Amino acid sequence: MSVEFRVLGKIEVRARGTNVVLGSLKQRLLLATLLLNPGRPVPIRRLVRALWADEPPMSAVANLRTYANRLRQVLPDGAERIAGKQAGYQLTLRPGELDLHLFTERAEAGRAALSRGDHAAAARHLGEALSACRGAVLEDLAGCTALAASIAPVEELRLAVTEDHFDARLGLGEHHSLVTPLREFVAEHPLRERPRAHLVTALYRSGDLAGALAVYTDYRAVIADRLGLEPSPELVRLHQAVLDRDPSLTAAVTVHAPVGRAPGVCAPAVPRELPAPCRSFAGRGPEVARLQALLAQDTPVVAVVHGPCGVGKSALALEVAHRVAPVFPDGQLYLDLRRATHVPHRLLRHLGVTDVPHATDEAATLLRSRLADRAVLVVLDGATDPAPLRDLLPATGPCAVLITSHAPLLLDGATHVKLPPLSDVDGLELLTRLAPHVASEPAAAAEIVQCCHGVPLALHIAGALLAHRPSRSPARLARRLAPERRRLAELSFGGESVRAACATAFSTVQDPLATAACRLLGRHEVCDPVTAATALGSGVLDAEAALDHLVDLGLAEWGDGDTYRLPGLMRLFAAELVSTAHA
Repeated sequence: MSVEFRVLGKIEVRARGTNVVLGSLKQRLLLATLLLNPGRPVPIRRLVRALWADEPPMSAVANLRTYANRLRQVLPDGAERIAGKQAGYQLTLRPGELDLHLFTERAEAGRAALSRGDHAAAARHLGEALSACRGAVLEDLAGCTALAASIAPVEELRLAVTEDHFDARLGLGEHHSLVTPLREFVAEHPLRERPRAHLVTALYRSGDLAGALAVYTDYRAVIADRLGLEPSPELVRLHQAVLDRDPSLTAAVTVHAPVGRAPGVCAPAVPRELPAPCRSFAGRGPEVARLQALLAQDTPVVAVVHGPCGVGKSALALEVAHRVAPVFPDGQLYLDLRRATHVPHRLLRHLGVTDVPHATDEAATLLRSRLADRAVLVVLDGATDPAPLRDLLPATGPCAVLITSHAPLLLDGATHVKLPPLSDVDGLELLTRLAPHVASEPAAAAEIVQCCHGVPLALHIAGALLAHRPSRSPARLARRLAPERRRLAELSFGGESVRAACATAFSTVQDPLATAACRLLGRHEVCDPVTAATALGSGVLDAEAALDHLVDLGLAEWGDGDTYRLPGLMRLFAAELVSTAHA
């Protein structure tokens, strides 16, 4: 029986061409949470929060069991699909049943075509992806705050793919027909800059110079009023190009067609997929040197860069990847595992294979064959589960995989590189690159660096605050960061937030005792297993195992002797959790 599970719009399940009646709001919330985590057990604690937020009834677990049983009754093959695990529930889907998976596959193909300048193929694939969208992600459940963190990245991907589609169609010269849909998109998302640039370009190419300038003026007023910001340098340059009537704005676009390729191959022979490196990259000399030497070997290599949230793992990986790119003349592949699934399937598509096997083991076998004796670098960013990454590399040849993860990964033969916070010297260098005028106030700059605890994410936010508010002195920011109770609130800017990064990292803790241990560490500078066991009401060995689990996840670290502690900013986050729980 053909079954379709839909989350791109209102939640729906279709079987035999008709909608399945899913029942109450609680049942739909349960199904939505499982659909956003297909094939993975979802802990009962997380499901209870999704259904009742912070006010679950005493009978929450029993009610949850009732809702799961009702879903089993209404879903096709529901008894087989929804399995009760030791501490949660898991939904099993078959290939092609979830609209989000189909959307992601088409979007990946479209973005690959766009990156190589094939606007016709990009427009086709991205259009196919967007045809699966019936509205915002789970738009009928958008009011559920507990689902917000899971919905947000999927909705951001949908919007980004829509913008990619505009980009591809502009490349095909469709500026006239794009003006109206771009105006509608901009009206719905007034703070997004990229579609504003698209609209400026479309209006200018359509001969409406005044309209193009008005779009820029309106956007500048909107973000100044709502965010206190100015447009990015890229949009400012586009505005100036419009004023100068720069001929490049109306330059003809060349659409590349596939030529001279073997059957079943549609991508260029040499993929170059690495995102741009971080322009303000600073420090990390020993780690860079170690990874460069490791990746330059003539044998298959797996390197895992791990460390706490915001410490700069992705920036380091991209810096190293760009430096060693000449060693891998057969290509560099990149996947963001926070969004991508079916890793071997996607890597095969990135290599240009169109006839990709459905079975994961078959896809991994074909991938090893494609990579054998080829110098290809594969960068996998944001890994959480080692299982999909095993058996990707061939047994011989100069291929290499560079992985980033919060925690060490159990991968045979992998070399792990733990990334610590930046030193004060390197932190000051990074801050100065982001906001050069801080050099005039060295004492304040040093205080800001110390308040950021060597975390590059925090330093980037502090640097952005200083750069975008030049009338505010570094000493003023240092004063605002000084009180620990306000520090996380201050370290937020332009859609980036240290508190949000800590929350994402904390959400990976599934064990209730480890969760309680993390909150406990928020109340102590250091804590030993005996003290923890007393506070948690557990055995010493259980408390020690929970604390070690936090270290393994990159949340905590070992202190002197038999003690544990949280890094500075994570400790502030855990302290907030404690104060919220007692409020």
